[in-house]
Amino acid sequence: MVQCPTCGSEVSEQATFCPDCGTDLKPAGSAPAPAPVAAAEVSAAPPAVEAVPVATELGIDAEPANSPAAAPVEPAAAAPAASTPATPPVESGTGATGSGARLILKRSGAATNEVFPIGGHVTIGRFDAETGPVDVDLGNLPEATYVSRQHAELIPDGAGSWKIKDLGSRNGVFVRKQDGTFQRVTGEETVGSGDEIALGNARFELRIG
Repeated sequence: MVQCPTCGSEVSEQATFCPDCGTDLKPAGSAPAPAPVAAAEVSAAPPAVEAVPVATELGIDAEPANSPAAAPVEPAAAAPAASTPATPPVESGTGATGSGARLILKRSGAATNEVFPIGGHVTIGRFDAETGPVDVDLGNLPEATYVSRQHAELIPDGAGSWKIKDLGSRNGVFVRKQDGTFQRVTGEETVGSGDEIALGNARFELRIG
């Protein structure tokens, strides 16, 4: 009996291979025979290879799993469409304008921000305790000194134009048309958008629509 140089098992002197580990026991120079493969070795699964992150191979520090950068990104909510604020309703003595007709106060030939809306048949003048309120009160204007308490009426004619009527004012009603003609109103006079109206020395431009 001889001892296997690999595993130390005792094997026969005539043995070519160690029966325990399969070591070739033939003298050097002889052709080696293939070592038998144990069934356990054939069926054994190869050792698992630990996956190496790509970031590690490239020398990049990977983000921790709980890092904010690793968290899923929520899609941004679509911004609401911008909307244009609605034009506020017209108030007497303000620069806002509304639907229908309006009188725009003019001074030195230029329009001011004093706008008086006209929604229908109106009386123009200034408030007085004896005659009562009017639809379009010009009492707060510096020009009111020359405006009668019941100065004029503006009346829609249903065809897109208006008529102005002098109510017996002290300082009169005057109209300057867009064609440049100028006249004092003695009864009723048709006026259109862009015409100028003077009540005493209070001057306005009529705008329709």
